[in-house]
Amino acid sequence: MQLTVHWSDLWAPASLIVLSAVLSWVTGRRRRTAVRQGSRTHWEWLPFMFGLTTALGELSLLLGLPDPWTTVIDVLARAFALTTVFMVFRIFCILALRGARRVLRRRGGTTDN
Repeated sequence: MQLTVHWSDLWAPASLIVLSAVLSWVTGRRRRTAVRQGSRTHWEWLPFMFGLTTALGELSLLLGLPDPWTTVIDVLARAFALTTVFMVFRIFCILALRGARRVLRRRGGTTDN
Protein backbone atom coordinates (compact mmCIF):
# COMPACT_ATOMS: atom_id res chain seq x y z
CA MET A 1 0.00 0.00 0.00
CA GLN A 2 1.52 3.26 -1.12
CA LEU A 3 1.07 6.22 1.23
CA THR A 4 0.99 9.66 -0.32
CA VAL A 5 2.05 12.77 1.54
CA HIS A 6 1.99 16.30 0.19
CA TRP A 7 3.85 19.41 1.28
CA SER A 8 0.54 20.88 2.45
CA ASP A 9 0.33 18.09 5.06
CA LEU A 10 3.18 19.78 6.96
CA TRP A 11 1.06 22.84 7.86
CA ALA A 12 -0.41 21.25 10.99
CA PRO A 13 2.92 20.15 12.52
CA ALA A 14 4.59 23.43 11.54
CA SER A 15 1.78 25.44 13.11
CA LEU A 16 2.07 23.39 16.31
CA ILE A 17 5.79 24.13 16.46
CA VAL A 18 5.13 27.86 15.91
CA LEU A 19 2.40 27.76 18.57
CA SER A 20 4.91 26.28 21.01
CA ALA A 21 7.39 29.07 20.26
CA VAL A 22 4.69 31.70 20.81
CA LEU A 23 3.60 30.08 24.09
CA SER A 24 7.18 29.93 25.26
CA TRP A 25 7.70 33.61 24.41
CA VAL A 26 4.44 34.69 26.08
CA THR A 27 5.01 32.69 29.24
CA GLY A 28 8.69 33.65 29.56
CA ARG A 29 8.17 36.00 32.49
CA ARG A 30 5.93 33.57 34.35
CA ARG A 31 8.43 30.77 33.75
CA ARG A 32 11.28 32.74 35.36
CA THR A 33 9.11 33.24 38.43
CA ALA A 34 8.14 29.56 38.46
CA VAL A 35 11.78 28.48 38.23
CA ARG A 36 12.54 30.49 41.35
CA GLN A 37 9.59 28.88 43.14
CA GLY A 38 10.45 25.39 41.88
CA SER A 39 7.11 24.71 40.16
CA ARG A 40 7.36 24.21 36.41
CA THR A 41 5.05 22.19 34.17
CA HIS A 42 6.59 22.74 30.70
CA TRP A 43 3.12 22.69 29.12
CA GLU A 44 4.29 24.97 26.32
CA TRP A 45 6.53 22.16 25.02
CA LEU A 46 3.60 19.83 24.27
CA PRO A 47 2.60 21.39 20.91
CA PHE A 48 6.27 21.32 19.87
CA MET A 49 6.60 17.64 20.69
CA PHE A 50 3.37 16.70 18.91
CA GLY A 51 4.35 18.77 15.88
CA LEU A 52 7.87 17.35 15.76
CA THR A 53 6.63 13.76 15.98
CA THR A 54 4.17 14.29 13.13
CA ALA A 55 6.62 16.27 10.99
CA LEU A 56 9.30 13.58 11.26
CA GLY A 57 6.93 10.88 10.09
CA GLU A 58 5.60 12.95 7.20
CA LEU A 59 9.00 14.21 6.06
CA SER A 60 10.43 10.71 5.77
CA LEU A 61 7.54 9.75 3.48
CA LEU A 62 7.60 13.03 1.58
CA LEU A 63 11.31 12.96 0.78
CA GLY A 64 11.24 9.30 -0.23
CA LEU A 65 14.16 8.35 1.97
CA PRO A 66 15.66 4.85 1.74
CA ASP A 67 14.48 2.22 4.20
CA PRO A 68 17.36 2.50 6.72
CA TRP A 69 16.79 6.25 7.10
CA THR A 70 13.04 5.75 7.34
CA THR A 71 13.61 3.24 10.14
CA VAL A 72 15.88 5.63 12.04
CA ILE A 73 13.42 8.51 11.68
CA ASP A 74 10.55 6.23 12.73
CA VAL A 75 12.43 5.26 15.89
CA LEU A 76 13.13 8.93 16.65
CA ALA A 77 9.46 9.81 16.10
CA ARG A 78 8.37 7.03 18.46
CA ALA A 79 10.86 8.19 21.09
CA PHE A 80 9.49 11.75 20.85
CA ALA A 81 5.93 10.41 21.04
CA LEU A 82 6.74 8.40 24.16
CA THR A 83 8.45 11.42 25.71
CA THR A 84 5.34 13.47 24.96
CA VAL A 85 3.11 10.91 26.68
CA PHE A 86 5.30 11.01 29.79
CA MET A 87 5.28 14.83 29.73
CA VAL A 88 1.46 14.85 29.60
CA PHE A 89 1.31 12.36 32.48
CA ARG A 90 3.73 14.49 34.53
CA ILE A 91 1.72 17.65 33.88
CA PHE A 92 -1.50 15.96 34.98
CA CYS A 93 0.20 14.70 38.15
CA ILE A 94 1.56 18.17 38.95
CA LEU A 95 -1.82 19.80 38.38
CA ALA A 96 -3.59 17.14 40.48
CA LEU A 97 -1.14 17.69 43.35
CA ARG A 98 -1.63 21.46 43.16
CA GLY A 99 -5.40 20.99 43.24
CA ALA A 100 -5.17 18.62 46.19
CA ARG A 101 -2.98 21.10 48.09
CA ARG A 102 -5.51 23.87 47.52
CA VAL A 103 -8.39 21.69 48.69
CA LEU A 104 -6.49 20.62 51.80
CA ARG A 105 -5.54 24.23 52.60
CA ARG A 106 -9.17 25.33 52.34
CA ARG A 107 -10.35 22.51 54.58
CA GLY A 108 -7.64 23.23 57.13
CA GLY A 109 -8.42 26.93 57.22
CA THR A 110 -12.21 26.66 57.55
CA THR A 111 -12.43 24.49 60.66
CA ASP A 112 -13.69 26.27 63.79
CA ASN A 113 -12.54 25.16 67.23
